[in-house]
Formats: sequence, C-alpha cells, structure tokens
Amino acid sequence: MKKHNNFLPALALGLAVGLGVAAAVLGERLSAPISGIAFGLAGAIGGLSASKLILAHFDRTWTPEQRREIERAERDERNVAIREKAAYSSWYWTLYLLWGLFFLTLILRGGMYTALVSVAIVLHCVFYMVNMNRWMKKL
Repeated sequence: MKKHNNFLPALALGLAVGLGVAAAVLGERLSAPISGIAFGLAGAIGGLSASKLILAHFDRTWTPEQRREIERAERDERNVAIREKAAYSSWYWTLYLLWGLFFLTLILRGGMYTALVSVAIVLHCVFYMVNMNRWMKKL
C-alpha cells in the first residue's frame, strides 16, 4: 500500500484559506491587482491541495483488486483512445467560445467578462466529460 504524506497539501490548504480570508478582510485597502492576485492564488492553491487530499483519501479506501483494475483501465488502449477523441472533440467545440471571450476580455478590460471566461472553461470541462461518455458508447 502506498503511504501518503498529507502534511504539505494540508498546509497549502490552510495557507489558501488564510490568504483568501486575509484578502477578503483587507478588501478595499488592497489595490485591485493585488486583491485579484491574492484571490486567484487562494483559489488555485486551495483547489490543488484539496483535490490532492481528496484523491489521497479515496486511494486509501480502495482494495488491492480495485487498484489493479484502475491501473489496468488507465493503460487500456480503448480508454486512451476514448480520452483522446473526447479531448479533441471538446476542444474543437469550445475553442471559438474561449477565443471570443478572451478577446472580449482584452477589449473591455476585464470585469464581468473575466467571470464569463471562467464559466466557459468550466463548460469546456463539462463538454469533455459529455464527449468521453459519447465516445465510450461509440467505441
């Protein structure tokens, strides 16, 4: 069984929460770029460390048979082909959406359009999952 050291991800998650709270408390006293960087770093570090902790938790709960099955599925040629086709198809459908929103954000200098870019990136991930399911049925 693989031993996980969760100290660093837990520390990073605490740092992310602290940074987010500090940026929220300081609010108007911080300049807009500094506030944006603080919230962005808090979100990125928090997301990465929380996902690492969650994956480590699930890894501890799997039986050896489940681990072997997961490892086999990761290397299976059919599953690799499904992931590649889904990624290509998702990127094809969201490429123009992302390009347009990034261009709009540059022209109009941020604001609400930055949030729209974030929504578009989330939609890109949703399209990827939908396309993985679609290609799984086709192959």
